[in-house]
Amino acid sequence: LSITIPTNNDNDATNEIQTITKVGSTVTLSDGGGSFTDTDTDTQLTEAEVDTYVSNNGYLTSFSEVDGSITNELITAFGVNGSNLRITEAGTNFDVPLSSLGTDNQTASEVDSDTPVDVDGDGSTDDTVEDVIQAIAPITSKAARIFYPPSIAVDASSTGPGTPVDLYAQYIAQYGTPAVKSPSAPAAIPTYAASELYYYITYYDTTVFSGVAVSNTGVMTFNVDNLPADYNSLINVVFVVK
Repeated sequence: LSITIPTNNDNDATNEIQTITKVGSTVTLSDGGGSFTDTDTDTQLTEAEVDTYVSNNGYLTSFSEVDGSITNELITAFGVNGSNLRITEAGTNFDVPLSSLGTDNQTASEVDSDTPVDVDGDGSTDDTVEDVIQAIAPITSKAARIFYPPSIAVDASSTGPGTPVDLYAQYIAQYGTPAVKSPSAPAAIPTYAASELYYYITYYDTTVFSGVAVSNTGVMTFNVDNLPADYNSLINVVFVVK
């Protein structure tokens, strides 16, 4: 930067500042009798220096005022208000219906399994959540819901009404305290509540028993008509998960 000052304004050519020159941060003043040099040591940047800095560092270098007011450029709130997304700027609320933003809801068939496997052994990998559900549903709805309770002894040593047998209580007792388990197995086998089960008698020896029935809570009643010929007779019981 160099500025030339008109000379001899007072008809004395020896006392005029003739030029002001700035090179970097050094300013030199020249007059008729010599020159004076000073270095600018303050930290104030020129506009050109600021422009260069922001340009070199990727900052936004141009701005425009949209509504003609520089006093309202302050967003004080941003959040959901009812069914709207609300932005509050300078005391004014701007609402955008959330419904207009669309959704990212996905159906089960659009969600991939982390590690696809062949769940039901049909030779086809089940890749999505829907695939897994469809593969498991037939299994859990039938075979996996049916199981036999533990074997128990029924007193048929005399004829007449037999002593009712609480099948559910026997199931809980044996599953809750198994006689033997593998070292890493939990102490008790998982069980169902009485109200979570259906109870069935699938077979009994009609030459020995009659009037066999089972309640909604798993209590079996029966009559002994004849003593078992070999001191051993069968009643088959099945539990089904509701």
